[in-house]
Amino acid sequence: MTPLAKGLGLLFGAPAILTAVFFTYFHVTGEDRMKSVCRQVTPGMSSEKFRGFVEEWKFSATVPESGAVLLAEPRSYGRHTCKVTLVASAVKSAEYAFAD
Repeated sequence: MTPLAKGLGLLFGAPAILTAVFFTYFHVTGEDRMKSVCRQVTPGMSSEKFRGFVEEWKFSATVPESGAVLLAEPRSYGRHTCKVTLVASAVKSAEYAFAD
């Protein structure tokens, strides 16, 4: 193999391999991260406290007084989510959901 071929293989091959590892890692570990987030959202939590939680974790979600909110994990492109249901300005439930 010529030095040029080795250099080109390293130049283009290494980033491709690192990219595949990066996406695989975040996909495989996304479920555990979002289940952890869902466990921290407890029934009875006020909507104000929940808004603070959303801001602290830097989720891009709008928190209504009543309704459902999907907290999506951007590193897995929203495939791993936590669906939080609010009723009368309080959290009713939080459950992990996988979008495939």
